[in-house]
Amino acid sequence: MNRKLDLNIGWLKYTEYMNSFTNPDYKSMLNNMRHHLKYECLQDKEIFNTIVPNPEYKFYGSFDNASLKGMDEIKDFYYTLWDSESSLVELHINHCSPGDWGVACDGEWYQQIPGKLLIEQGNDNIDKDSFYISHANLSWFFPFEKVNGKMLLVGEICYIDEIGSSLTKLDPNHVLTLSEAKNNWLSD
Repeated sequence: MNRKLDLNIGWLKYTEYMNSFTNPDYKSMLNNMRHHLKYECLQDKEIFNTIVPNPEYKFYGSFDNASLKGMDEIKDFYYTLWDSESSLVELHINHCSPGDWGVACDGEWYQQIPGKLLIEQGNDNIDKDSFYISHANLSWFFPFEKVNGKMLLVGEICYIDEIGSSLTKLDPNHVLTLSEAKNNWLSD
């Protein structure tokens, strides 16, 4: 990637899908998803208000096939992500389909990760002082539940093609800071 991440790509695509539906629950789920992405990237605790009180996340193909249950484990997941400086993601959504149960999507994930974290995770030939872009194809399924008239995320089921993923060292001029990301994020 010969540029800084553009975090608005996923936001805009979710918005496009959201605006293409008339079903109010579908629109609400997609609006939740775009805000969930924003809060995750920008390290905003508001993310926990997009989720049911007792969520469950399941990952396949990466994160050691982790299964996280309950708000405490979900909060720990996000705080660890945020503390690691790995929350900045450019999401390319190829397909997205809401249904009465929730939303299914597939696309590509570009995540900015510090070299020091990659070394901690056991990666070789990494410059600890550099940042890298991790790219992977993925599919995600987000079940929803209506709680007090609001569509909330019940959990995440994510398949990440770790075997087909790539890691590319970023030019220092292409490293996106959190403050830049916050300043560049589009408003509603």
